[in-house]
Amino acid sequence: MRYFKQPLFDQLSMGASVICAIHCAALPIILALFPALSSLPNNNHDFHLALIVLIVPASLLAAYLGCAKHKDKWVLIGIATGLLTLTITALLGHDLIGEVGEKTLTMCASIVLIAAHWRNYRLCRSKKCSH
Repeated sequence: MRYFKQPLFDQLSMGASVICAIHCAALPIILALFPALSSLPNNNHDFHLALIVLIVPASLLAAYLGCAKHKDKWVLIGIATGLLTLTITALLGHDLIGEVGEKTLTMCASIVLIAAHWRNYRLCRSKKCSH
């Protein structure tokens, strides 16, 4: 595992979470401004699943590599909460809580995940982890 760089996984997961949040927030506005785009294939479910496939492994590796050094429980709790909420929302959110609820929970989960990864990133940098 020494070849994996923890900051890279934190940054990858934060970036994918930001893309997910922007997608959820901006897509309705873009479609309202450019209605012709609604005729293009648009499968939000597949997009969310693709992001989950990217975010989950990157987040788990970043959490493992970072928490092994600094042992901060809030990083672990934040990443676990964000991943669990994001995954459940992507898989079942639309059916259980509707489109608005799904977007709201996705945004909240993304913010929690970004904050936890930012904390992980900062703690590792402050402790000068040798990952």
